[in-house]
Amino acid sequence: MATDKKTIKSYDDYALKWQKRKRSGKNIAHKFLEKPAMYKKLPDLKGKSVLCVGCGTGEECEHLKSLDVEKIVGVDISKGLIELAKKSYPDLEFFVMDMENLDFPKNSFDLVYSSLTMHYVEDWTKTLKSIHEVLEDDGVFLFSTHHPVKWGAKTNRSEEKGSFLMGYEKYKDGRCEVFGDYLNTRKIDDIWFNEFNVTYYHRSLSEIIGDILKSGFRITDFIEPKPLVEVSKENENFYKIHDKIPLFMIFELKKESSCQRKTCRRF
Repeated sequence: MATDKKTIKSYDDYALKWQKRKRSGKNIAHKFLEKPAMYKKLPDLKGKSVLCVGCGTGEECEHLKSLDVEKIVGVDISKGLIELAKKSYPDLEFFVMDMENLDFPKNSFDLVYSSLTMHYVEDWTKTLKSIHEVLEDDGVFLFSTHHPVKWGAKTNRSEEKGSFLMGYEKYKDGRCEVFGDYLNTRKIDDIWFNEFNVTYYHRSLSEIIGDILKSGFRITDFIEPKPLVEVSKENENFYKIHDKIPLFMIFELKKESSCQRKTCRRF
């Protein structure tokens, strides 16, 4: 199933606020955790062609362009986000496009980059196969997404406190209360920033890895990034929590050449 239609509408309606939030530098989860870890994993991109999937309002593409790439293309399913990206970065290419059905020739890109987008898709099979097709042999798909340990937890938010609980309590009278659900794939309706309605999907790590292996990719790295220590100066609690509990995870996947896929042998 592709991205939920209500989520697409939310991004369309929230596009300008999303752009301002992205550029404010106040998103500490991005600034001190996800972005440093993703950028550290980028290969030498000089002269390479790059596709950014889920590019939002284009800031990520601008950063990738600064790394001396030959070609950078951004796609997002939200028309509102892409309109702002085109206005902000008129020298770059942007398209409204479903990541499950990428409309590019086969073997078009050396790197596909995706920041915090894959969790909007329930079944990863079509997306992974679509990305696999547009990558060159030996090309890399680098992406970050929700970590199921955190995002599979039971969430409670109030003016007084917020809690993310994963575990259980057993009582001597035989009762048992379970918090969260790690093992079962499920749709989660959430509200971010007290106003942004969004739907994403929780999937266990085994489900995710299973889809990756079926798609023909080889996993070349897997990272559960910790926040930079510097974040403790801005938000000590964020550092305390995510120095111990993962928030996001990063996969580096490689498309092997046809020869490697067939396990070529010399005689």
